[in-house]
Amino acid sequence: MVVLGISETHCATAALLVDGAVVGCASEERFSRLKNDAGYPRRAIDALLRELALAPAQIDHVVLAGTRIPSYAWMNRVMRDEAYVRQYYGVRLDAPRRGLAGRARRLGARLGLLDPAPGKAPLADAERRGLVTAHLGLDAGRVAIVDHHACHAAAAYLGSPFGGAPALVLTNDNSGDGLCATVSTGRGTAVERHEATRSGPGSLGSFYTLVTLLLGMKPGEHEYKVMGLAPYAPARQAERALAALRDVFDFAEGRPCRFEWRRRGPLYRALLDATLGLRFDAIAGGAQRLLEEALGAWARLMHARHGGERLALGGGVFMNVKANMLLAGEDWVRDLFVFPSCGDESNAVGAAYLGYLDLCARQGVPPAPVPFGPAYLGPGLGDAQAEAVIRARDLAARYRVSEHERIEARIAELLVSDGVVARCAGRMEFGARALGNRSILANPSDHRVVGLINRMIKNRDFWMPFAPSVLREREADYLVNPKGLASPYMMLAFPTNPKRRDEIVAALHPQDATARAHIVDEAWNPAYHRVLREFEARTGIGAVLNTSFNLHGEPLVCSAGDAVDTFERSGLPHLALGRFVISKR
Repeated sequence: MVVLGISETHCATAALLVDGAVVGCASEERFSRLKNDAGYPRRAIDALLRELALAPAQIDHVVLAGTRIPSYAWMNRVMRDEAYVRQYYGVRLDAPRRGLAGRARRLGARLGLLDPAPGKAPLADAERRGLVTAHLGLDAGRVAIVDHHACHAAAAYLGSPFGGAPALVLTNDNSGDGLCATVSTGRGTAVERHEATRSGPGSLGSFYTLVTLLLGMKPGEHEYKVMGLAPYAPARQAERALAALRDVFDFAEGRPCRFEWRRRGPLYRALLDATLGLRFDAIAGGAQRLLEEALGAWARLMHARHGGERLALGGGVFMNVKANMLLAGEDWVRDLFVFPSCGDESNAVGAAYLGYLDLCARQGVPPAPVPFGPAYLGPGLGDAQAEAVIRARDLAARYRVSEHERIEARIAELLVSDGVVARCAGRMEFGARALGNRSILANPSDHRVVGLINRMIKNRDFWMPFAPSVLREREADYLVNPKGLASPYMMLAFPTNPKRRDEIVAALHPQDATARAHIVDEAWNPAYHRVLREFEARTGIGAVLNTSFNLHGEPLVCSAGDAVDTFERSGLPHLALGRFVISKR
């Protein structure tokens, strides 16, 4: 059985599942080179079919995530058009209060009589199906449409390593099909929903997004910067900000529970009024505290109502690794799985899982979904492709180009001597986190590389931390992980061992010494594991600093050509491309 799952919203993504196993997954932004590109992911689908040597006619079922999505043009506009963003979020001191006219517009939007915002009218199902049938030549009867949060829940539970054991499944995001949160129980291959929270009164995702905008950052993209800034806030200042923000937004118990705005009128203006005079970092600290406390209270209440010692999490709010760390520390949580890159891009995987279960039911075949494994699911980079790009661009005329039988050893040597090397090899990883195959690597014990990478390559804000890739055999040396939770996707933060922090100081958050750790298992990526082993052999350190191979504001590199382009437009000293090393003179 071959199932294609598609998510068309922000960071549009395609996933291919064969006989219950996810064998390919990639986002459109990697091919269009437009960050968070929304729409029908034609390029991603084509790339996956080529990589897996599949013809469109071999696809048995296509599943689209979300029963009601805005127009593609609107989704891209709200991410890229700064003037429209200000208008949409009401960033005006004289913004009109939401009175009768506003309530009438919201009612009209719910009834399908009015656009909820200019250009935001939902796409017709026939139009969405038509794009699939026109592209792949499949009959419209093979194309299904499923609920947004059902996809999040399916990815979180069926993708987990729980093997069908009972689990509490939580989804939480800005909004999808009118909901911002759901609570389910996963058992076997079934996910039974108990509660669903409407996004109309408010959502944790919308709250955090508006705080991101309030702090002068890009909404829908820079929420991670708010999380990174939060630990810098002095405790008393953060408490003041938390109290002020709680007057505007908070969690409310109920059946179902609510995440709700407590003030009427323009929401941006309400946040601005509440935080007037508070420090920049304090607002970030207060917002992070509010999110952590609301998520924790909600999760504890859902556990009390519906049970479950295993926790499976999906939806964009769970991209917040600090909140995930606190949930992992709850006494009642025996095991925890956060689906990798669990924003809307993950819904392509959830849709594919749901399509597989549907096919099995129709054909009378017992379903056997395979847990989501290594995330190296995109197009591969072979040595022949690397050599072709080097020759076509005549790189040897401008740079030192060398070929190495033991490329991992050469990378380790460069990390020791020069400190920073970009690596592009093997299949591209799915999602927002670089996991070694499209990564910039550095010596984690040298704090000077932080400034070097920020100044010459990434142009990141000064407060943003980097992250370590840690050998599984050495995780106990660096991470405090009493429950032995797996972290192969960089979806959890961990406290660190103070006795060994100096060895990975450049890859820790400088304020609270936590690590958004990528624990590297040899079976999941033997070549990258060898890089870490070779570095350990030379330094005694079982980890490297790992950050995404891209320039600030751009998607991760995909192809050999992308890697060379980024190398040439940055201050990167070295690029390991397949088995070749390209170094600036």
